[in-house]
Amino acid sequence: MEKVKTFLADISDLLNEKNYQKIYEKVPAFRQEKADRLKHREDQAQSVGAWYLWMKIQERHKIPQDAGQSFNLSHSGKYVLCSAGVSGERVGCDIECMRKYHQRLAEKYFCSSEYERIRNADEAEQTEMFYRYWVLKESFLKATRKGLVMGLNTSEIQIPKQGDPFFLRQPEEIREAYYLKEYQTDGARIAVCSTNPNFDENILDMTDIYKREMIVELKD
Repeated sequence: MEKVKTFLADISDLLNEKNYQKIYEKVPAFRQEKADRLKHREDQAQSVGAWYLWMKIQERHKIPQDAGQSFNLSHSGKYVLCSAGVSGERVGCDIECMRKYHQRLAEKYFCSSEYERIRNADEAEQTEMFYRYWVLKESFLKATRKGLVMGLNTSEIQIPKQGDPFFLRQPEEIREAYYLKEYQTDGARIAVCSTNPNFDENILDMTDIYKREMIVELKD
């Protein structure tokens, strides 16, 4: 089985109106309509930028148009993310730019054992540990296509000092085995979950896809 690949791009340049319009014109009408419903330019840039990333991944890596559940998109801040497989596996991914540690969210939505691991960590490590758990759990919910209906605390994850995270417990209704992979980039944590246990070790940066289309404005 081929490895699940993960791709990242920085959409900062799409905050420029002309650059945004250039990419906007290249995505399908349904994605344009979705972006049009969003109020803030960053949200619009994330929506358009993420789908354009997927289009270019399909083009460069010969991934079928009907990949369906074998790809997933995520975005946070200046980043858009896509994970994809070519063997019919389920795939989910999540990226979150780290801000502050949300103790109440951890206590409310994580398993008690996970919350205790965060609470007992050094203060400097608590924020990173919170976001590691958050993206791991989100990537799992997205891979199953169950979403938050299933709940973040229906699975329990172990984050070892060495090696990849793994499930201590999955929801009873999920019979298939799922596997996890972590990545990180400047200021953000990333997780990918799949029924395929094989993941690329590194993320592929595809920020260049926007720069190729970019309109450069000359300053007076």
